[in-house]
Amino acid sequence: MAELGTLRAGPLPPLLARYVFSWETMHTIMGGQSAIDLSHLRLTQSGEAEASGFLARYGYDLDNPVQFQDVERIRTEALGFIRGVLLPGLPVEMPSEFDTMPILSVLRLAAGDREIAVAKDGMSSEVRMGWACGLLRVMHTVAHAVNYFQNNYYHEIRERILNRFVAQVRTREDGSQYLHAQSFDVPIVRFEVKETKPLRSVVVKLLQKQENVAYDLFDHIGVRIIVGNPVDALFAVRALREEHTIMYPNVKPTRSRNTLVDLDAYDIHVRSCLQRYQRGELDEMATVRAIHGFDHKPQSHDQVDWNPYSSDKYQSIQFTCRQMIRFANPLFTRMREAQAIAQKHLEGPALEEMLTALTTQGVDPEIQFFFPYEVQVMDVASYQAATEGRASYGEYKARQIASVRRRVLPRVLQLLGLPEDPRPEREHAAPDVGTTKPIPLRRAFASTGILPNATLEELRAMLPTDSK
Repeated sequence: MAELGTLRAGPLPPLLARYVFSWETMHTIMGGQSAIDLSHLRLTQSGEAEASGFLARYGYDLDNPVQFQDVERIRTEALGFIRGVLLPGLPVEMPSEFDTMPILSVLRLAAGDREIAVAKDGMSSEVRMGWACGLLRVMHTVAHAVNYFQNNYYHEIRERILNRFVAQVRTREDGSQYLHAQSFDVPIVRFEVKETKPLRSVVVKLLQKQENVAYDLFDHIGVRIIVGNPVDALFAVRALREEHTIMYPNVKPTRSRNTLVDLDAYDIHVRSCLQRYQRGELDEMATVRAIHGFDHKPQSHDQVDWNPYSSDKYQSIQFTCRQMIRFANPLFTRMREAQAIAQKHLEGPALEEMLTALTTQGVDPEIQFFFPYEVQVMDVASYQAATEGRASYGEYKARQIASVRRRVLPRVLQLLGLPEDPRPEREHAAPDVGTTKPIPLRRAFASTGILPNATLEELRAMLPTDSK
């Protein structure tokens, strides 16, 4: 043992080395940091055995042929995502060695294993390590993007959720549409159903999220209702609630967002208009028009925290609801059918043995779960802003991809001096306001919220006369 005061070279003794923590992984476990944002993969030791044990505990045993193929399928998806989504526009290609490199070698390379992380084909060891880390980040996300219920029951789930909305949207002979409720109808300009999200879109979205798991996605299924004005948006939400199309107890509070209507200001405005009517200053039609002229937006909102990639021009009422979904358990059904076949063709001990093997004890006859879906309600002006200009979907996706690119390939971008967003500056500029084209309304007076040929009784029904 070296004397005190003498400079000690070499590694720390085991007793002291244990006090050196991998603080990145500790923050991932305890401090809310995502594993996606680690500078590199952290393995306890070097070598293939450590990498194999890590992957097996993650959930993939390479000695199992089915699980091995799962890993290779995930790798293929991840490579396609990097090359097809993140790299277009950049003067670089994903090295072809990662197409065939054994997955354990990818893990070791991402962890900085000295036997693997060496310069090759003119590429520095740091850049190779950066590509390996990027590949694993996307593979991790792809592995979480596949939801069992979404894969096996998605179409049935989608149909059951949308059927409620479709039943409430009515169409008149002139082609105009409205949202029907017990005490009033709300004219709507457009009713849209969210298209099925492809895997790459799911991966983009997950790669923006802190938790980075598929259960964070709440908009696999969604609808958008466009109405004439902000007041009609409130009536649309109320109509959905009155008809129990949405169940307010099943709304997820942290996913509700309103940047369209200042509710407190609207309440004051309605009270004022009704008082003017009671004083005889306005007749019923004028009162309705005055109420529907309200257009105050909320003063502030948590836009950045809720979705940092949305434009501040995107104004809507959005919320996530969950619907109870029930299915007959196919396993239970098949076992019942097998029991019937056994009873038909077997007898004696053979039948008894078969029925014992096919027991349904512990197998639920029904599968049930809550599935989330998103509802958006917008007025015409907000819809135009969301589909054109800086708030357009194209700009939104471009901001998303630029952010994902920074998160997945930070080391590669830095070491190679590549731009985070390869789009030319002219594409960032907002379009000339004068080029905005209003979308055509599908019905007369839709922008005022007044039904054509409406009777006074219909107009009265449009006012909130109770506490529903």
